[in-house]
Amino acid sequence: DSDHYTATVLGSDSTRDLAVIRICCGQFRKLDFGNASNLQPGDEIIVIGYALGLPGEATITRGIISAIRYYTSHRSDVIQTDAAINPGNSGGPMLSADGKIIGINTFIIRESEGLGFAISATTVQQLIPTLQTAAPQPTPTPGPRPTPTPSYRGGNTFGPIDGELRHDPDDGHIEVEYARISMDDMVVSATFINPYSADSNSWDYGFIIRDNREAGSYGKFLQVTVTSHRRWEVAWREGRNSDNQRIARGNLTRFNTGANGRNRLQLVAVAERGWLFVNGEFISSLDLSNVTGAGDISVITGAFNGNEVAGAVTRFDDFQSSRLAHRYGPASGTLEHEPGLISVHRSGVWTGNFVAEVEFINPSGNDWDYGFVFRRPEVGRLEVIGVTANNWWFHQTRDAGDDEYTNVDADRLPSGSLRNTNHLLLLAIDEIGLFFVNKQLIARLDLSHNLDHGYIHAMSGYFNDSTGEPEFRNFNVWAVD
Repeated sequence: DSDHYTATVLGSDSTRDLAVIRICCGQFRKLDFGNASNLQPGDEIIVIGYALGLPGEATITRGIISAIRYYTSHRSDVIQTDAAINPGNSGGPMLSADGKIIGINTFIIRESEGLGFAISATTVQQLIPTLQTAAPQPTPTPGPRPTPTPSYRGGNTFGPIDGELRHDPDDGHIEVEYARISMDDMVVSATFINPYSADSNSWDYGFIIRDNREAGSYGKFLQVTVTSHRRWEVAWREGRNSDNQRIARGNLTRFNTGANGRNRLQLVAVAERGWLFVNGEFISSLDLSNVTGAGDISVITGAFNGNEVAGAVTRFDDFQSSRLAHRYGPASGTLEHEPGLISVHRSGVWTGNFVAEVEFINPSGNDWDYGFVFRRPEVGRLEVIGVTANNWWFHQTRDAGDDEYTNVDADRLPSGSLRNTNHLLLLAIDEIGLFFVNKQLIARLDLSHNLDHGYIHAMSGYFNDSTGEPEFRNFNVWAVD
């Protein structure tokens, strides 16, 4: 009705272009929120706002939902529509056909024809409690690192320890607990306990690794985080005032977002490569080439603005890290056929948890197989995994005293997987295994039946009719010390 009121800003969020304000003395009727999680492309919507700041009453446009996307720049699900949205519409509601708020109009893409976006009502509802009580915060930066404890420096293992990260949305820092240990290649893990439900406010937690800062200064580091929006992200950063440079991100499925819910994170890093696990599920291979070399490790929370609540605590259990040492290689040679025996090249590495890789060059003909023998203690227990010339992969096991091998899993390789020269990589961490062929994930392995330490070898001639003699090169093993 064109009346004007004096308002007080209680809190604002510049990333998502939202604010909560208090208005005195008016007579207002509120609009209810709808369920944005049920929206589908094609649903009809109505948009209200003051387009272009034109005088008079608010304008109303109508359209459909074109898509629902996650925008990293706004750290939110956003609703794309073909309804006309212009400067001045920002802050107005996007309504469902029955008049419920499903989003807040936020931005347009000027180079497009009719691409307008609204922040999802789900995000808005989560932010309201925080914005009612908190002023906008700067982008968090890691706090000054304490002077390393000499007894930790250079060690091969850290932890496990339990602890807590206290939220302080006013300090402008990521909240951290440092291991104060220097590692480059490692297995790091922790179980995090959610500080509150994702329905009440957003949160995040994860790791910083290869933090090569000296005490009080800011260098390079890698940051791995998961968020209450069921997202994961890997980024690197250099210097206090620099922005995070995102390397990769994606969605999570088996992830608990409830109050006091628990999620276990595990990260394996070897030189320029990494592998992320959440709740025992393999999430993604990672490119870690932006930050190499040794550095400190820490658990973190509050990596993103707005993801802390004053007085809240993110607890963690079993924070630990073990060094992955390069224990063998690079080795090259030929695996000569031995009738009635598996041909092996012995690394001499005795371990249970490791990363091993090797390149095999196919021999002539189609009578060959090759791969790895691992977790082979002296008692005769072992695992065998490999590929065959007829485009199959296989995983078999044998227990002590057994006369024959037991098939664990096998399947045909995806078309085009094998070449004349093939790079095989095997990762084994406790009960979890991953098998890659030419950087393609071929199988997630269940190793829970054999958690022994044992030798790891490159092998060929596993099957009786495999008489070919493959050459191999760059056989390397990284093992937990």
